Amino acid sequence: MFFIILIVILAVGFIIQYLLGLLQIKNFTKHYTELRENGRVAIGRRPAIFKSGTLVLLQINNRNEIEEARYMQGVTVFSKFKKLKGLEGYKIQKLRDTDLKKYNKLLIKAILDAQHTFNVIQSGGEIEKIPSPMMKAVKKINGMFKKEGSKSTWTS
Repeated sequence: MFFIILIVILAVGFIIQYLLGLLQIKNFTKHYTELRENGRVAIGRRPAIFKSGTLVLLQINNRNEIEEARYMQGVTVFSKFKKLKGLEGYKIQKLRDTDLKKYNKLLIKAILDAQHTFNVIQSGGEIEKIPSPMMKAVKKINGMFKKEGSKSTWTS
């Protein structure tokens, strides 16, 4: 009986998480579409499990200057996009750490990721996938159980 209740509770939690995730994706789509209507958009990301995950949208004009910036930062699915002030007028290729001192560390990493993404796309490249924090944890755990350089010699 305990296991049935546990499974039901986990299933309900999964469904709630899924539905709230859909709302967050809808919020992202709304803000991305608004910015995209006025020009190109560079997206920067900084995924995390226990720290705040951060997502940045930078609207860029034809001169590669940032016209508007928005960010979403938080640990839960209740995070929403907010306006990011202070980047307007900067050329995206010329952004440096020193220009971003007034922002927190995770936001700086997401902004610099947006810059990197923009540069890669401009040069005709493809963006590498950032593994999710969960996938990083799985790979780390798998690495603990694998011994590099040793081969199994079990024979039957």
